[in-house]
Amino acid sequence: MARDETLEVALGFMSALDANDAEAVRACMAPGATWWVDTGLDRLSGVHGTDPGEDRPWPLHGEMDVQAKCDLLAGLPARFPRGVRQIVTRAFASDGHAVLEVRGAGLFKGQRPYRNTYCFIVSVDGGRVTQIREYLDTRHSADVFEGRNLDRRTSVAVPPPLPSPKPTTPAGRAALRMLAAISAADVETFLGLFTPNATWWADGGRDRRWSDPGAPVNLDPEQLVVGRVPVTLRGRRIGELAAAFEGGLSIVGHHLVEDAHRGSGLAMVEASGDGLRLSTGRHYQNRYAFVIRVDPAGLIHEVREYCDTLHAFDVYDFPL
Repeated sequence: MARDETLEVALGFMSALDANDAEAVRACMAPGATWWVDTGLDRLSGVHGTDPGEDRPWPLHGEMDVQAKCDLLAGLPARFPRGVRQIVTRAFASDGHAVLEVRGAGLFKGQRPYRNTYCFIVSVDGGRVTQIREYLDTRHSADVFEGRNLDRRTSVAVPPPLPSPKPTTPAGRAALRMLAAISAADVETFLGLFTPNATWWADGGRDRRWSDPGAPVNLDPEQLVVGRVPVTLRGRRIGELAAAFEGGLSIVGHHLVEDAHRGSGLAMVEASGDGLRLSTGRHYQNRYAFVIRVDPAGLIHEVREYCDTLHAFDVYDFPL
């Protein structure tokens, strides 16, 4: 499917979601379409391709048939009587997949502010959405929404490695090299992939000061894992990973979307992380969507990291 058609379908879906119109969302979907959202401490419920059923921690999380999802979305007016916005801030597409970066805003039950930041990967075929994967700040979700067993910790067996994506653009190549440098705890190679003033953004959990990827650079040395920070400072933490994880920490890409408008310098890589934390004995098994932008020389100028923050902060013992 052409890039523009894929993007048009994905943006149409997001417009329906922004309008809180469950039936319009349903009309965008192909038969058998699925929708995935990560599941916090319960890693088993968030495995891609597996529907955890009624035991899912949140009613809208885990992988589910999109028709069941739309049935739940029909209840949005009761949870958000004034509506909840979903505002696209950046979008690109290639080869039947669209990447939408989105800001959410609403008052849950008219009282609790909900201000999440998302990366949606939307797969399209035949003019309909066939699959959605939605990455968001689960720590913030846990603070706002009701759920079941949100303190239930599970882990999954490490799956066999998936084939590595084959990049065709400088942005795609840079994204995979970045993950390889992190997995190797190679600070020198990692920093060599970036421009001198590159920034890295990750969401901030309870503290929504850090939730805006375009906010001013955060220089607080106690908070360098959240917000928009200089890569020169963030890179120093890579060496700490080798000491913190028995056998190291691996972050391996399994799905790459490179903007079909090759001059944009944009790419998104979905990835899986795995490592055992020595100090806590907890297994780190995060799932990511990294959106990167490179300059004309192929150096990374910006990284936006979307992952399961509830799981990450728990494993790292961050009070966020």
